Amino acid sequence: MDKYKKLRQNIQQIVGANPNLPIDGIVKSIEGNTCTVELSDGFEVSDVRLKATTDENDHLLVVPKVGSSVLMISTDLTVDNLTVIKCDQASKMIFNENGLTVEIDSTDGRVKIKNSETSLFDIMQDLTTLLKQLKVYTPAGPSGTPLPDSVVQIQQFETKFKKILK
Repeated sequence: MDKYKKLRQNIQQIVGANPNLPIDGIVKSIEGNTCTVELSDGFEVSDVRLKATTDENDHLLVVPKVGSSVLMISTDLTVDNLTVIKCDQASKMIFNENGLTVEIDSTDGRVKIKNSETSLFDIMQDLTTLLKQLKVYTPAGPSGTPLPDSVVQIQQFETKFKKILK
């Protein structure tokens, strides 16, 4: 036995530590809050957790992109308890705290921001509807709906926010 291996064993015995080194692999598929990962030897491990806990109120979920590299670790040194701790490419990130949810989705290039009462998308949609029906008082009474060039600009505004918000 070489001296480094012996030193490592001695330190483990003194400290009582059992090293839990990260395992790397490639994401093959995503199944909700878990994924299937292929290890370097070709062995596939399913049910690898994407969150440290199974609590539905977890605050941050990072969903790796299929085909990206991930690092995993197991809290009990078994394959049954692997959790992703890092990914090279994320397809989605979801932050959830005190009723506020922010979802960044790189697969469709859109963002969702909402709380328990409303969402940014709904606010922008309400604004667009309001602008399309806007009337003001004039000396001759209430005005009509916006002029055609204004309607075109409002529709362009609506198209743009729908491209980035969901």
